[in-house]
This record gives sequence, structure tokens and C-alpha cells, in this order.
Amino acid sequence: MKKYTSRYAELSFYVNGKERKFSAGVYVAATPEEIAVLNRLVDAIPVDEAPKTEEPAAKEKPVKEDAKAPKTPRKASASSDK
Repeated sequence: MKKYTSRYAELSFYVNGKERKFSAGVYVAATPEEIAVLNRLVDAIPVDEAPKTEEPAAKEKPVKEDAKAPKTPRKASASSDK
């Protein structure tokens, strides 16, 4: 079964000559024929039942914003030896 939403509370569509209707902007398709029709409707938006889980970002090393380049003594310029 696949769940669909619509911005229209009672969007109607036909499957094999029979009327189907969203209730409160939600419809749960039970047959492959309903799914095929709903996939073609612009106003029917499929809802992912199992949302993708993002990998935790804790594995990456945090970048220190306060990190500065190590200070090294300044080299004398060639003209200062004169």
C-alpha cells in the first residue's frame, strides 16, 4: 500500500471506471492500478513511508573556526642587508 497526499481535500480520480476520492487530502492506494493512476496525477504527491535516515555527521572531523596558521619568524628581505 502506498500513501498519497493532495492539496485538495477531496480530489477524485477514476480507476477502471470507478470513482476514487481523497479524504482530508490523503489517499492510500491498495492496488497496482490505483498506484499507476495516482503516479500520473500532478496533484497526487507520493509520501515516503520509510524516510531515509541520514548518516550522522559526527564521523567527520569538526573544522575549528579559531584555527590559525602557526606563526613563523619573518624572513629578512634581500634589500635589508645593505
